[in-house]
Amino acid sequence: MFRSFEYTAFLWKAKGRHGTHSPFAYWLVDVVRRLHPKKEVPIARFIKSKKMRQFVTKLSEALPEYLLCSFASFDQNSSKPCICIIANDQLPNFEQAIQQQVNHPASIFIVAYPNNKMNKESWKKICSKDEFRFSADCYFFGLLSPRPGQAKEHFYLKLS
Repeated sequence: MFRSFEYTAFLWKAKGRHGTHSPFAYWLVDVVRRLHPKKEVPIARFIKSKKMRQFVTKLSEALPEYLLCSFASFDQNSSKPCICIIANDQLPNFEQAIQQQVNHPASIFIVAYPNNKMNKESWKKICSKDEFRFSADCYFFGLLSPRPGQAKEHFYLKLS
């Protein structure tokens, strides 16, 4: 019952296409959300959440030049931007790892279940760090990106 109350509260705060004043957030909601991918990417098979799996597939199709990796295989020295998937149990390790230099300013990090009881505090700490100028709570997953030219903002987005 409490979970449904949390989700209803999230839907009340979340924005769709209208009301999103960031060009990047608008692009995520308008373009990526509406894509119809032809096939699922191989790494998405290991993601438990169906909504997150669909979004990762859509995002990788929208950004074909980005590397798709998990946090376990993440290379901070890569010169190419990446879409990095951070599993539920990897969030505390990710929190420690971001104290080092984040590899590419256009990289996107997708965090599984940021609203879990175990992950909520780590998620809030990571969102408040100066390394990430863009953060978005999509209820079933969270998005982080360094995006240095953007003002620091946190969004609640309806992406699933």
